[in-house]
Amino acid sequence: LSDGDIRRAILKGKSTDHTIEGIFFNNPISLSADYLSVNAENLFKKKRISVVPVTDSSQKILKLLTWSPDSEDYSIIENHVVLMVGGLGTRLAPLTDHTPKPLLKVGDKPILETILERLSLFGFRNVVLCTGYRHEDIVAFCGNGEKFGLKISYFNENQRLGTIGAIKKVEEHLRKPFLVMNGDLLTLLNYRNILNYHIENKSDLTIGSTSHQMKVPYGVLEIDGINIRQIKEKPTYTFRISGGIYVLDPSLLEFIPEDVYFDITDLMSKALKGQRKLTAFPIEEYWMDIGHHDDYHQANSDFNDLFSA
Repeated sequence: LSDGDIRRAILKGKSTDHTIEGIFFNNPISLSADYLSVNAENLFKKKRISVVPVTDSSQKILKLLTWSPDSEDYSIIENHVVLMVGGLGTRLAPLTDHTPKPLLKVGDKPILETILERLSLFGFRNVVLCTGYRHEDIVAFCGNGEKFGLKISYFNENQRLGTIGAIKKVEEHLRKPFLVMNGDLLTLLNYRNILNYHIENKSDLTIGSTSHQMKVPYGVLEIDGINIRQIKEKPTYTFRISGGIYVLDPSLLEFIPEDVYFDITDLMSKALKGQRKLTAFPIEEYWMDIGHHDDYHQANSDFNDLFSA
């Protein structure tokens, strides 16, 4: 069962509670116990996969082999990535009193370093950082991007422009579909996939969508008129939410006003009213929005297992 199988099922309306019958691939790729390392590496490269099970003669899984491709294995992507890294990070105070949130360390490195390394890994080269709070610290850390294999340019917000308003200030760079990301996200998403998905679906705005669960701490009544039909005791509901990763067609820049506070939700509303095509890309990989202290501690707990080489 692959992430692609799950994405396609979700897009067809299946919920995460659905069985995997009819979804999973029933002739999976595997290696026998006497595999050779060179054969395993060739298989990874040929199939463009990152995990393969090693099985015995009865198909019992003995172990899993994983592989992380080097950046040169991916073709270069000229499309720009815009990272929004100017927030005050007030919910993470006092950690952010003297450090911008993207430079807080998760694991052994700043959040922003992990994001930039993974963008470079998947072939992206052109990055714009929209800064604000402690602009100088971010410039001092990132420089021109050479140490990450990137070309980094900057726009420093002198006034608060919301979650997407600063994009208008860098539109001269944005001639092709481009990624926009929050600078406080940790995810194992292959960023190429959401860009390709956007292009293949001829979208104007693609929204990376992840799942979020909310547990209601009460009994929920389903009522028809005055009659109670069902009682659900403390149910958990699952919603699809915006995951802070987007792909925009440059034509959407016309909806963003100059020098005005403007959020991504404002752009979504304008695009819908303008009958533009908005699509959702399911993010089912690890995803963490580091907005609160609990998120920060959880990300640090997760990091070594998920992101360390």
